[in-house]
Amino acid sequence: MLKKIILFSLLQFVSSTVTKFVVSSCGDSTDLMQNIVLSVEPKLPQTDYTLYLNGDLSQTITKGTSKYDITYNFIPISPTIEDLCTEISASNISCPLLNGFISSESNGTIPIDLSGSLTIKNQWFNNDQTKILCMKFDIKLA
Repeated sequence: MLKKIILFSLLQFVSSTVTKFVVSSCGDSTDLMQNIVLSVEPKLPQTDYTLYLNGDLSQTITKGTSKYDITYNFIPISPTIEDLCTEISASNISCPLLNGFISSESNGTIPIDLSGSLTIKNQWFNNDQTKILCMKFDIKLA
């Protein structure tokens, strides 16, 4: 038991280096948001980053959900579903999302106490479960 406590304490102080950070659209032609352009600053963040999302929204969104599918070292973790309007309220946009051009800027943090591969797929859905968009984050930590 003492070995586990010591190992856990040591792991808390491990700080990983991000060797890959790629964000891409994983949507398709039926999504409500098209012409999506995603970018991250800095290009290879080590802790905090800013995500820029631009795209054309084909209808106004008043409610929805944000679903996260996460895979850590090729092991799927249970999906989580959040309220879309609550989630985006931390960015520079808010509900309702009006149809037309959307430009969003939000901040994120990389869990630097991990090592290996982390893949995050984030999909937004409107109230009738039509997909708005899909974003995928591929991160490698060494």
